[in-house]
Amino acid sequence: MKTLLSFHFCFLLTFLLRAQALPIVEKDGQKFYQYALPDGQSLAQLQTLFKCDAEHLLALNPGLERGLVAGQTIAVPVLRGQMLHKVTPQQTLFAISRLYEAPLDSLYAWNPSAKAGIKVGQNIVVKNAVLPFYVNQQNTASVIATPNHFPHKLTDTLIKHTVLDKETLSAISKRYMVSVDTLLVLNKLTSSRVSPGQQILVPIKQVNTTTVPVQAVPAPQAKVANTAFHFPVPPKAHYNIAVFLPFALDSAAGQNRFVAAAALDYYMGMKMALDSLKNLGLSADFHVFDDNALSPTLDAVLRSSELSGIDLIFSPLQEKQAKIVAAFAKEKGIPVVFPVQMSAQLVQMADHFIAYTPSDAALVENLAQHLHRNYQGHTVVLINSPLPADQLLEQKFKTAFAAVPTTQSKLKLQEASWTTYQKFRPVGGPQLLVSFSSERAKVVGLLKAAALDSNLIIAGQKDWLDYKELDAPLVRDQVFLVALPSYFSYHDPQIIPFHKAYRKRYNADLTKMACLGYDLTLHVGKQLLGNSALQKGLISNMILRDNANGLWIENAAAVVVPYKNAQLLAPNHE
Repeated sequence: MKTLLSFHFCFLLTFLLRAQALPIVEKDGQKFYQYALPDGQSLAQLQTLFKCDAEHLLALNPGLERGLVAGQTIAVPVLRGQMLHKVTPQQTLFAISRLYEAPLDSLYAWNPSAKAGIKVGQNIVVKNAVLPFYVNQQNTASVIATPNHFPHKLTDTLIKHTVLDKETLSAISKRYMVSVDTLLVLNKLTSSRVSPGQQILVPIKQVNTTTVPVQAVPAPQAKVANTAFHFPVPPKAHYNIAVFLPFALDSAAGQNRFVAAAALDYYMGMKMALDSLKNLGLSADFHVFDDNALSPTLDAVLRSSELSGIDLIFSPLQEKQAKIVAAFAKEKGIPVVFPVQMSAQLVQMADHFIAYTPSDAALVENLAQHLHRNYQGHTVVLINSPLPADQLLEQKFKTAFAAVPTTQSKLKLQEASWTTYQKFRPVGGPQLLVSFSSERAKVVGLLKAAALDSNLIIAGQKDWLDYKELDAPLVRDQVFLVALPSYFSYHDPQIIPFHKAYRKRYNADLTKMACLGYDLTLHVGKQLLGNSALQKGLISNMILRDNANGLWIENAAAVVVPYKNAQLLAPNHE
């Protein structure tokens, strides 16, 4: 009997260990699984278990490269994915949003019928959900399929809501399905006026929850760049496109005339691109709106019938107006292209929003690919920085460099520190030193060393262009390579013929904003025509892909150019 009881106890303990999901923690705005290392586990097993690149794990957990210690707690990127959730008795859509950490308005967007209410047994689509991770403690080298049920507890009776910009108490009451009077009494408010950043207590009805069925989560598949990408505007015979630009044509003299001039330059470049697209067969009406006009206001334009039937929106160039248009587009389900860099919070509002400005990670990836294409026969050395911010870029570079197959490139990457990189100097051969350091003194020293050695080439990051120290006499003459979102020079052989055509049409000099208007309009127009390949423009390139988190669409292309004497030189148009 004693033996039998021991067997049942061991069986129960094993089951509980298997069924326990890893805790999820938040760090710097990102979520991670918290995982305690068991005895005897290797880095290779960790990589297999979590389907996560080993170098990424090392970057997230400094010191892990020195060895894995049993009992040590590490951070692992969470898995996200789409799933169908079956509604259980007495369950609200808000409870589902809490369960999967998905915004309530996103659930409504993915499930339009839910606006009329949800029913028991109804399937709710949840995208980009943080998936629970269950580890088989007996076999740490494998991933256990997610069970059909996992417990969920919703015991909060009050939550704190931080008031957003331009958000009213009425909007908060509708969002949480609580009356305004209840919010006034609970928060001891004498009026319904609230301010951005103010915290409001919101009562949540407590419900009896049951186990929530979810679909088993398949192991994540390796993602092939751009193969699964689909432009968010369905193919049509004719498109209606809205363009917002800050002309401020009827505004007071206090408006920034430089902003209005840039808008006009952008518009003129856009018009030249439209002529090219018409010749390529694109049928579309471009509706241009002044988002800085006194009348009609931007809000009035968005409420007007002119915005009905719009297939795509080119966002305003200023963040204040861009936020208003993005909120409208998100509600209506209209894709938006952001021509210039915007905050991550804005771009990530919807998974069909497109950021035209490449991220720092994309710039680093392009630099790695550029070196493989153009510097065969060089000794490539990455100088590792001790600063965490620099290490993130280094990790992206190493991953991108290693992704190029040996059948395409024979370059090998060696790594060194600031105290050891000189030991990698080849005898008589060319060397390329790569650094993403943000320490100005070290950058200047590196460029000074390169100035004394004709066989030494430097590749760096775009922030270096802002360093005034690079104007020093012994530094300014030294060339270094840098990947940028865009590049403009009147001396570029690609710009010269276009500049002549531009002057002939407008009797004005070409500007970078005019080139941006031309490039972006032409690139997006070709996407509407079904051309999703890498597109090369006057000052920028474009190839779109879904962001790794699936939160937005990003431009993964960049331009790699040499920098010397405080100016960018003509790039090699690959």
